[in-house]
Amino acid sequence: FTAFPPARDVVGAPGTVTITTLTMAWRLRLLVALGVTSVGAIKVNLALRRLDDSEPQSSGARTRREEVAQPTAGCSATQRLQAGDHNITIGDLQLGDVERQFRLRLPEARVADTPMPLMLLFHGQGGSHRTFSDKVSMLIERFTKGGWAVVLPAGLREHFVVPGHEVEEGTDSGWNTGAAGDNSTCLEDTEGQCMDSCVRLGQCGRCNWSTCYDDVFFVEQLLRKLEQGLCLDSSRYFLVGESNGGMLSHHLASMLPGKFRAVAPIFASPLMGYSLGKGFQLLTHQGETRRTSMMQVHDRSDTVIPYTGGSGYGWLYESMDRTTGAWAALHNCELNPIRVTTPFDEGPRRLECKEYLGCNEGRVMQCLYDGHHGTWPDGPRSSELIWWFFNSVI
Repeated sequence: FTAFPPARDVVGAPGTVTITTLTMAWRLRLLVALGVTSVGAIKVNLALRRLDDSEPQSSGARTRREEVAQPTAGCSATQRLQAGDHNITIGDLQLGDVERQFRLRLPEARVADTPMPLMLLFHGQGGSHRTFSDKVSMLIERFTKGGWAVVLPAGLREHFVVPGHEVEEGTDSGWNTGAAGDNSTCLEDTEGQCMDSCVRLGQCGRCNWSTCYDDVFFVEQLLRKLEQGLCLDSSRYFLVGESNGGMLSHHLASMLPGKFRAVAPIFASPLMGYSLGKGFQLLTHQGETRRTSMMQVHDRSDTVIPYTGGSGYGWLYESMDRTTGAWAALHNCELNPIRVTTPFDEGPRRLECKEYLGCNEGRVMQCLYDGHHGTWPDGPRSSELIWWFFNSVI
């Protein structure tokens, strides 16, 4: 198993209604005039909105929370973290001390006491922060040139056994997304792998496949270290991850409501039953949840983590529609996403995006492109898409 704007123009395609700078109220009036009485009966294609490439803006009905920068302690520190590879000792509350690693990338030209936004980048299962750094080098360069700090944490690599066998089978790396020991997240004939940490905690099960070290706690401790050693704006933290790292991004957004300004999981969905947080934090902390915008990006031909949900090699995933739909409901958006154009559409992989309009705060989007698990939208297109989306919600 490898888990690795003010209102904008709406441009109609031939044969569709073309509308320019409609407010939500006028949109509703138009639907009534056209005899559309329910969302499910809409036959009119309200067409594609052209989004501004140079200056991302909010949609007409969406409000933006006005926030000033929140400088971290590192803004007044005399000694600061330097770019490169770093270690950090994490005192896991159940398993004790463990040495973790991360890679730090910083803007070459920056004003020393100006708080920077921060992006965390998470690799997939079986990967490392080093190899992932090479894979997403264009993304890192785009953000550091824009004045952001970028951190690539490393998932723990552990020995594992296959449940029911006593012989050690090998090693693997990955991220704990909270489902260890839960046999409802895979089919009955699925054969997983139990990491040493899970053996120690008695949390082995047929659906296991990753570490039982607490990665939410790890990220919280990592942020504290970064806040002490860098001049960051703690109101502008962002998450990107691929595959299992994208699953962790979903998990962090749900377990730490409002901590992150926006999240962009790439070919990643939560395991079935795990999209709202283990303690349903997205529901119990809805005010905080609405601070976080979501853009899920997925390849169309994925069989490892299918964007339609269901089984991927035996493991069961939420669909992209249900996951982004839940975020849309929490943001009080319209619950039927419409096709929107971005400056990065089409291309060799036919990137297309939809957005849930009318959100009270923030944005919720989903994007699809041609490819298989492990492939990103082509060339710099994915880097520019993520840069555009994140900056639209700052």
